[in-house]
Amino acid sequence: MISVKLAAVITHVFNPPVVAAFTFLILLYSQSSISLPFVAVSLTFGTLVPLAVIFLLLKRGVVSDFFVSEKKERAKPFAGAILSYIIGSLMLWWLRAPLIVTASMLCYAGNTVLMMLITRQWKISVHASGITGPTTVLIESIGVWVSIFFALLIPVGWARIKMKAHTPTQIIAGALVTIVSTWLQLKIYLAVL
Repeated sequence: MISVKLAAVITHVFNPPVVAAFTFLILLYSQSSISLPFVAVSLTFGTLVPLAVIFLLLKRGVVSDFFVSEKKERAKPFAGAILSYIIGSLMLWWLRAPLIVTASMLCYAGNTVLMMLITRQWKISVHASGITGPTTVLIESIGVWVSIFFALLIPVGWARIKMKAHTPTQIIAGALVTIVSTWLQLKIYLAVL
């Protein structure tokens, strides 16, 4: 019983939009760009709007639980998040935020599109994606030592399995697909922007 409660806490703490907030704050700090407009846009469109979409859909009965466990219910939360990330990317670009911050928001949009497409056929772990995507961006921005954050996959993966939300294969797939996707997107966005 205690382990299920611990798994629930880990699942909430490492919810992808929550991880996004910390990721953007770390990125902005690492770029010496902690300014109110950059922080406000990053947190609003990277965290608050995606969470608000889920809460709204939950309240309206469109999704059955906060983590959108049913794969058939995931399209609308994904679409809301994608739109939020695109708007956030455009605003960050317009405000002339550091390129890595804008690229990170674009990666969130791209990875969410990828998760949405995969989820149509198979329930991939978005929580694992929510750890590995940001870690890949932080490695690109700060350095390889940040790869220590990949270790968060252990408690997050355990929690998702304990809650019967995912299989080990779904967690590994969510992690690996997102590492590759984020790395490729960063190379493109940083070259183009």
